[in-house]
Amino acid sequence: TVNDIIATVINIFSLVVGVVSVIMIIIGGLKYITSGGDSGNVTGAKNTIMYAIVGLVIVALAQIIVKFVLSRVTTTS
Repeated sequence: TVNDIIATVINIFSLVVGVVSVIMIIIGGLKYITSGGDSGNVTGAKNTIMYAIVGLVIVALAQIIVKFVLSRVTTTS
């Protein structure tokens, strides 16, 4: 059905974004470790980590919203 296709696409998209976010957290951590105390590099590394975490939160909330909407659509149809 259409709901199953939408759910599958959202799950795949969320998986890809989640993997990219985790990779960005790792890259941010490595940048932080190798910054050598330079304030510009430390700030850049912290921003990378923060934006990756924000991305993970947004993906989690999107999953919840999509599942809620799909459950409402299937029960009212």
